[in-house]
Amino acid sequence: MTKRVIIACGAGLATSTMILGKVENILQEAGIDYSITQVQINELDSYDGKSDLFVTSMKVDETKYKTPVVIGTPFLIGVNEDAVKEKIIQILT
Repeated sequence: MTKRVIIACGAGLATSTMILGKVENILQEAGIDYSITQVQINELDSYDGKSDLFVTSMKVDETKYKTPVVIGTPFLIGVNEDAVKEKIIQILT
């Protein structure tokens, strides 16, 4: 079953593109079938409940969403990437 992953940042461009590359590698290595959509952070509401995972470049109120949220900042700064990678795989498998 294809997992729907939403990558969100402030403008839906630069930082989400960097995060997208890392998330794609993780999902491919884990053998997870996926589709990824890049959006602006303020568009998350329209994907809530219709997606398997939100990966964001900034902190959001995770309690407001039914969809699990992972903060992807470690992929931008190179710290704690393994912990985020494990969390993503755990949520999607």
